[in-house]
Amino acid sequence: MDMIYTIGPSVMAAITVLIIATYTWNTMRSASIVVMVWGVLAITIGQISFFTGLTEWQASDWIGFLLFGVLTFTPAGLLLVTARRMQSLKHLMAQTPTSVLVMTQVYRFGGVFLIMAYARGQLPLAVGLVTGVVDLVVATTALALSVYLRCNETRAPMLVIAWAMLAIADFVWAVSLITVSFLGVIQLTPAPVMMGNAPLLVISLFAVPFGIFVSVYVVARMWTIAGRTDSSRSC
Repeated sequence: MDMIYTIGPSVMAAITVLIIATYTWNTMRSASIVVMVWGVLAITIGQISFFTGLTEWQASDWIGFLLFGVLTFTPAGLLLVTARRMQSLKHLMAQTPTSVLVMTQVYRFGGVFLIMAYARGQLPLAVGLVTGVVDLVVATTALALSVYLRCNETRAPMLVIAWAMLAIADFVWAVSLITVSFLGVIQLTPAPVMMGNAPLLVISLFAVPFGIFVSVYVVARMWTIAGRTDSSRSC
């Protein structure tokens, strides 16, 4: 179990990267290469620790916390902006079925590693157990929803939006707790220090930003589809 916990997040990230890179290789090779480079960097950096403590925050963790925030959210922001402004990526995303985008979130079965960290006393219940369980729910429903959408990619837009919002809310919950805990607004025992340390750091560096990007993109797409559906009904 120790080995599974130690290498599991990196293996999960590597598998996800390879699948995405393979899928995009023939349609947009540059995107495939970027994903592979990002994955390698996330896995490599994910082997270090940003925070010095194991169960509580240290006064010296400010630099690590700022770096953690930048590396977690900058990729998501860059992806969202690029997907709107770069014509080739915009075209790639437009041609990618919603069912495929939803299916990418199956990697959130990696929430089991958060539950393992909670069981080992390395994460508080609110982050380890709660977030881990919601991750498993998101991953399981991603499978079912992806199959459901295969017959009609534009069906049940509000259901897809609800799923994506749950996926986003899960990230917001975890990140908010980490932030307010670090700032001393609330006291969590143990402090969620391990989210910025190996082996869980790779989740924050790849799974979180990629998940935010996909979920926000899916919400925007399905919201547009829902609007068109309402307009056609009114006519």
